[in-house]
Amino acid sequence: MIVSNSTNDTGSSHKLQNGILNPFWEIKIVLVETNGSVIRMVEKILENTKVLHFLRRVDNTHDLHFELVYNKPDLILTGRTMEEFSALDVLNLTKEHALGLPVIVLAPDYNEETNFELIDNGAYDIIFHQEIKRLPNEVTFLSEAYKRRKRA
Repeated sequence: MIVSNSTNDTGSSHKLQNGILNPFWEIKIVLVETNGSVIRMVEKILENTKVLHFLRRVDNTHDLHFELVYNKPDLILTGRTMEEFSALDVLNLTKEHALGLPVIVLAPDYNEETNFELIDNGAYDIIFHQEIKRLPNEVTFLSEAYKRRKRA
C-alpha cells in the first residue's frame, strides 16, 4: 500500500500523520525527487512490496528538513541529481538531522566517481534505474531491521 501526499499539506495533516496514522505503517519513506517519471517508477515498483508503507514525496531541502525533524522517516530514497540540489545535499542534511537514517540513492547510470563519493558520504545503497526491481527487497529488509532495532 502506498499513501502518497504532496509537500503542500497543511499543518493539520502533518499532525494527523504524526498522531493517529503512523502506528499502522511498518515503514515511513521519504522520496526526494523532482523527475516525474522517476517518481511514478518508484510508486509503481513499491506497490509490489509486502511492507505496509507511507511514501511522502518532497522536492526541496526545506521540505526534507521538515520531514527529518518532525515526521522522522525510517528511510530516504533520493535521486542522484535534481534541479536545485543533489543526493549529496540530501545526505548532508540527513547526517545533520537524522544520523544513521538509511539513504538509498536512485541513479540513472553508473558514474564511478560520483557513486563512490555518495557511498563515502553515507549512502546506504545506490540502485540504478534499470535495477529498480531491487527496491522492494531493500525496503522489506530495512523494515525488518527497523522492527528488530525497535524491539531491542
